[in-house]
Amino acid sequence: MRIVAGIIGVILSMPSGWAAPAATETLRFAITRNGEQIGTHVIEVNRAGQETSVSVATDLTVKVLLVTAYHFQHAASERWVNDRLVALTATTDNNGTRHEVSVAMKASGLEMEADGKAARLDSDIMPGSLWNPELLRRSFMLDAQDGQVMPLLVVDDGMDELTINAHPVKARHYTLKSRYSQDVWYDDHQRLVQSKIIGSNGSIVLYVPI
Repeated sequence: MRIVAGIIGVILSMPSGWAAPAATETLRFAITRNGEQIGTHVIEVNRAGQETSVSVATDLTVKVLLVTAYHFQHAASERWVNDRLVALTATTDNNGTRHEVSVAMKASGLEMEADGKAARLDSDIMPGSLWNPELLRRSFMLDAQDGQVMPLLVVDDGMDELTINAHPVKARHYTLKSRYSQDVWYDDHQRLVQSKIIGSNGSIVLYVPI
């Protein structure tokens, strides 16, 4: 079982109701598995002129008969200038398997070190943290958990009406196909409002706003 801090938040055209995002925006999600909360996912976005800083934190634990069967912790920070990634750091504990990833813009371009191995990245690469819906236009993404660059196929599934905190919300539904398949929904302000992953055992993992 693998949960992406993930992540998942401009779509092909701006809707008429679009409004400029706030300078500081925090998105908090409860992570549920088959209806039971197992953790939290928090994305904080701070904008200042041409710079944007983002922090992502995911913490979840799955218990079976009061025994921890799976745990996952992920913390990442991103720095963007003029809509380009210039720095990223991430640490992950995926059920005891640990990863460290760092990305920095240098004179030679965007360079990454993942678990002690160096690599060069395309200057247009985006992590799959989902806060920036520009990701939906890309054919590759960076998994900040372990530093892998993966192909990405995005399918537009049309508009859905969701119930968020007892209120109806119209959101556009996309399926992201990469290392695994993930469903995401963005509202008309281009904010991530829900994410869904089907586990290998058929369990339904939802990220729902709190």
